[in-house]
This record gives sequence, structure tokens and C-alpha cells, in this order.
Amino acid sequence: MKNRFKYVLNLLVLAFLLFPSTHWAQEAKDEDSDASDKKQNKESVVDNEVEAGLYNLDHDAFRYGKYSGLTEDGAYALLNFRWEKRPAWDSGDAIRWRLQGWRLGLDSRRLEFDWHQQGKQRFTFDYRQIPNNEFRDGLTPYRGLGSANLSLPPGWEVTDGNNWTSGFLNLEEYLKPFEVQTERKSMTLAYTIKVSAHWDMAVDFRHEVKDGLRNTWGIFGSGWSSARSVEIPAPVDWTTDNFSLMFNFADGRFQGGAGLYASFFNNDEISLTWQNAYGKVGNWEQGVAYPDGQGRLALEPDNSYMQLKAYGGININAKNRLTADFSWGTMEQDDVFFPYTVNPAIVVPADVPRTSADAEINMTHLNLRYTSRLARRLNLVANYRYDDRDNKTPRDAYRYVAADAEDQVRANESRINLPFSYTRHKADLLLNWSAARGIGLKGGVEWNDYSRTFTEVEDSDEIGWLAGIRLASWQNLSASLDYRHAERDVDVYVGNRPYQESYLPGTLPDDAWQNHPWQRKYNQTDRDRDELRFRLDWFPTAAFNLGVTGSAWEDDYGEGAFGLNEAEANSWTLDIAYYPAKNTVISAYYTREDWEASQSGRTIYSFTPSMAFDERQDWSAETADEIDTFNVHVGIDDLGKEGKFTLGFDYTFSDVDSLIDVRGAEKVDTSPLPALITELSTFTVYGDMRINERSSIRLRIESSELDADDFALDNVSQDSLLKVLSLGQSTQEYDILLVSASWHYRF
Repeated sequence: MKNRFKYVLNLLVLAFLLFPSTHWAQEAKDEDSDASDKKQNKESVVDNEVEAGLYNLDHDAFRYGKYSGLTEDGAYALLNFRWEKRPAWDSGDAIRWRLQGWRLGLDSRRLEFDWHQQGKQRFTFDYRQIPNNEFRDGLTPYRGLGSANLSLPPGWEVTDGNNWTSGFLNLEEYLKPFEVQTERKSMTLAYTIKVSAHWDMAVDFRHEVKDGLRNTWGIFGSGWSSARSVEIPAPVDWTTDNFSLMFNFADGRFQGGAGLYASFFNNDEISLTWQNAYGKVGNWEQGVAYPDGQGRLALEPDNSYMQLKAYGGININAKNRLTADFSWGTMEQDDVFFPYTVNPAIVVPADVPRTSADAEINMTHLNLRYTSRLARRLNLVANYRYDDRDNKTPRDAYRYVAADAEDQVRANESRINLPFSYTRHKADLLLNWSAARGIGLKGGVEWNDYSRTFTEVEDSDEIGWLAGIRLASWQNLSASLDYRHAERDVDVYVGNRPYQESYLPGTLPDDAWQNHPWQRKYNQTDRDRDELRFRLDWFPTAAFNLGVTGSAWEDDYGEGAFGLNEAEANSWTLDIAYYPAKNTVISAYYTREDWEASQSGRTIYSFTPSMAFDERQDWSAETADEIDTFNVHVGIDDLGKEGKFTLGFDYTFSDVDSLIDVRGAEKVDTSPLPALITELSTFTVYGDMRINERSSIRLRIESSELDADDFALDNVSQDSLLKVLSLGQSTQEYDILLVSASWHYRF
């Protein structure tokens, strides 16, 4: 993999250097020939601006600064700038460049340089830094955070014979806070050069580094009675390099190109090892429980992706055009396998059958598009898409160990990996007809065929049709309405096929299953879908306009099976804009969204027929999400006697209510779950006072409040669950006031 990396890098560097050098040589000749015209050139314009000031946040708010870096109370530097040189429109200068920086005093800073020689070449440099602050109030007893080895503190005590979290005698004494956060830094270099009248070349390189901490889960044992887990911090130390080289051609009739894309991912932390915090569980082997037992988890492996791609388009004649794009790529991953377990006390007679997965997946994509003007008012658009994922990863029988807790299973219990593959064909045909002035009609048909391997359904087909009407050019009014209906039909659903194929042939009875035989995956079962979209725009005067948009869809998965049975969503938006004066705008919008779904299942504690087919074990769940969002904005420019002031305010309120109603039959004890509620309100006032033609003072005040109720986090401590030691983080809320003041200067 590393040799391939060096080969690609050398190829790109060679192309990067070769083509510009030949072009620059020609450019030098052009400069000599243009020397006589210099007297006609006029001075280029250099336009610079800088904004400097301070932010001040009145309260700590880790969630508020999730992506900005404004997480702690106090002052932050506010610094933005732009330094730009652009040629006058009537000059002979074709060089333009711009250096710009945003949020340079924050962790979300960005710096960009863009150099452009019109019609010849362009170079850009883009640096970005993006934080992702998840939460800072997690508590864990583990030490060594940020490393690949986590251990419990000396003195950790577990009650003899108690293998629940309630057996951690001094848990609170050793809990230590930490922050789950990552930071992404990326640098992008891009260069484009026009090689000739019809050819250009584009080279892109992006280097990205991501580090920090994320949360993951460590598990010991398997099954309902013996499994125990801990939520633990995992290190993030990732590097990704992306390369792209494209050659593009264009003339009056034909456009096309070909190139190479490559991506390389590297993880400097290959595994995470942690000490077992639990006392011995019944079927765990000796030496697995605290203090001797350890668990090990392989982290994201190094991998690579190489892709060849080409595209083209041709104007067949004045009425017909054909375009196509094709790509073929291969993904590879060959990191060395770890042994089955890190615990020496566990008996492991057989080694891992392979040194690595030697994983390889080939991806092929083809898109075709044909457009035709069949008549003066009738247009045709036809599309075809082919996607193929060919997973060539070798299959082997793995005689696994149950999560570092039990002896290796017998040979006939080995599990075989399933390298999933699929092939998808998708085609659609759409006709657009201008029936009369201001009236347009459209209609079409869609076809989708999906073939999969190692899944419950090997083949599915979907047929859909759509129709729409558009009303335009009416006095002060325009409207559109679209409707789509689709039916998906799958072949025989064999629920235990993946389960059977993951065992050695002849190991399981033909009727052995893991999920209930009536269970259906929603993406692999019959489905009817109806969709409706509309838009209405009304502008009675030049100073006022009103728009209404809406959409609705409904999925029906039929009856007689468990899983997702129905799902639907409705959304509509009202937006208004009013311009009472030349420099004043008042706008507002309101959006309402409703999402509903119903699902069903059967509670099973064992695979005995008496329980598996007992209707008294049935349950159902109805979920409903209601989302309301409102915004109003007022902006006034050139206020005052000499137009020195700009004022405005903006208010946004969003409310999300999620309801989950779970009901059970005679033998299932259920009740509705507590509602999930999130409310966010933000009020902003801003102003700009111009001191003179070059400088101004800017002031911005933002009040923002986030309230949330989440039963999965509220009042849930580290040991609330008997078999799970969690981080115990709370619901992320805040109530902050952010003030920024800055001086803006142009020169």
C-alpha cells in the first residue's frame, strides 16, 4: 500500500511540474509580444479589508461551540481579513489574486489563497480547522485517556460474587472527567492550467489530520446473561490523503475528460486495550474478570481507494445531446489480524485462519443521459445508472472467542464472513410539455432493479411513475404540483439465509433462524410509496411576496410481517418578504414537519416454537416527531441623515417533540416512553456605524438558549444500568449571551 502511495504521489508531482513549465515557457514569449501594448494597460485595483475585535461569551457552553470553538466563557479574538488584487476591466492585466482569512481567533479558522490568470491557469490553497465538541461532562474510572491502553486505578474494588455495576464499591471515588472532542485540520492544493485551446489539466491534493477522543464500547462475553460492557474513550489519530488528476477537453460540439482519483487512510492507533472492571460472570473463564482480565478492540484499519474515471458529452445536433460518465475503483484493506483474544487464560486451540482480511472491493459506476427536443414544446430526458459493488474479500471460517471472556468455540460453531455485493440498475424517462403559455405538464416513469448477495432477498424491482403541472407567467402568481407513486416488489424473502450462509455447510438444520421468521427488513420487503410536492408564489406588488411550499410521502409495507409497517412525513413552509422602503427588508418563515412510523415485533427469550409463535408476546410501537421552526428578520441599511448606520435583528425558534408509544400484548409489560423534547431559541441584534468611507464599527449581540429532555441521558449515572458502565454524560443544554465588537477597515 505504501509503495502504491509513493507511485501515485510521484506521478502527480511529475504531472504538476511538467505541464506548467511548458505553459510558462510559452507565456514568456507572449509577454515579449505584448510589450508594445503595455501603454494601453491601466492600473489594477487592490482592494483590502480587515476586521479586528473581540467576542465575549458569558457562560461555558460546550454544545454551543460544537463547531465554532466558542465553548468557554471569556474573550476571544475576532479577526477576519481580505487582501485582493483584481485588474481593471479595461486593463491588459489578466492576473487576479485574493488572500482571505475567517475566524482566525477561533478554533474554526480558515485561510484561503486564490491566484488566477484569466483564461490560462489557476492555483488555490485552502486551510481549514474544524472542531467537533461532543460533550465535556463524561466521567470514567479509567486511566490513560488518549492512549491505546486503559487501566483501572490502584485500589479499584469489586464486591465478591457481584458481577453488576452495583458491585463497584468505590466507583464515585475514582471517576475522572474528560472531554469527548475531535479536531479536523485540512490543507487543499489545487492547480488548473489550460494546456491548449481545447485542453486543460486539473490537479488536486488534500491532506487531512483528525485527532482527539471519541466514545466507543468495550464488551466482555456474549448472550443475554453473560455480556457486560463499558463505555470507554477511544483515541482518534487519523490521516487522510486524497489526490485527483483530470484532463478535460471541450470544443463547440464535444466535451469530455479522464483522470485518476486516489484516497489513502492511515490510523496511527491500531487497537484499544482496557482492563475488565467486572467481577466474574458465571460462564466466563478464570482470569477474565477483574483484576487480570483485559479486552482488546481493533480500531479503524488503514485502507486505500483508487479510481479511474472518464466522462463525455456530445451535441448530436441542435435538438439532441448525449452525456456519459464512467468510473471504476478498487478499495483495499490488509491490516494484520490480531489473535482471537488478548487474555492468556482463555484456551485457543486454533489460530486465526488468515494473517489479514486481504479485503478488496471493486466499484463500477456508469451514468448515461439523453436529452431531446422532440417538438417545439415537447422535451425528453432519459437517464440510466449502473452501480456494481463486487466484494472479492476471501471467505474463511473463524473459530471465534466470545468477546475475550470464554474459551474458543468448537470447530463446527465457526462463523464465516459474508462479503456483501450488489448490482443496481436504475432508469427513468421524463417528458416535459409546454401545453400553453404559462402552463407546463410533465410525466415520466422510473425503473429500479437491485440484486444482492448474502442477504434475505436476492433481487428486488421497483416501478414508479410521476406527473406534474406548472403554472407560471400568470399575473402575480405561479404554482407547481408534482405527484409520484412507486411499487417495490421483492422475490422470496428468506429470513435465515445470511444466518445459514455464515456457518459451515451442514452445521445448522435447514429451518434454523436467528431473527423471527416473520421479521422483515424495511429496505428488503415489498413497499408502496406515494409522494406529493407543491409550491405557490404570490407577489401582488413589487414590495411584497408570499410563498407556500409543501411535501408529503407515505410508505406502506403491508401487513402480516414484523418490522416497519408504515411510515409517513408531511412538511410545509410559509415564507413572507416585505420591502416597505428602499433600504428596508422584513422577512419571516414558518415550517411545520410531522414524521410518523409504526412498527411491530414479538418478544422472544428462546427459540422454542411455544414462544416464537405465541401472539401474547407481540408488541407494537408508534413514533411521532413534531417539528416547528419560526424565523423573523428585519434589516435596515443606510439609516440616518448621511446613511451611516445599518441595523437589524433576527429571531429563530425551533421546537422538536418526539413521542414513542410502546404497547404490548398479554405477556409483554410496556408503557409509553417519556417524550424527547428539544427547544432552541436564538435572538440576534446587529449594527454597523460607518465612521468614514473606509472604516466602520460593528456590534453584534446574540442570545441563545437550548433546552432538552432526553430520558436516555437525564438522571442516568455511570452505574444506572446493571450490565453497562457508561460515561454518564448529561443532556447538552446552554443559555448564553455572545457579544462581539469589531473595527472594520478598507484600504
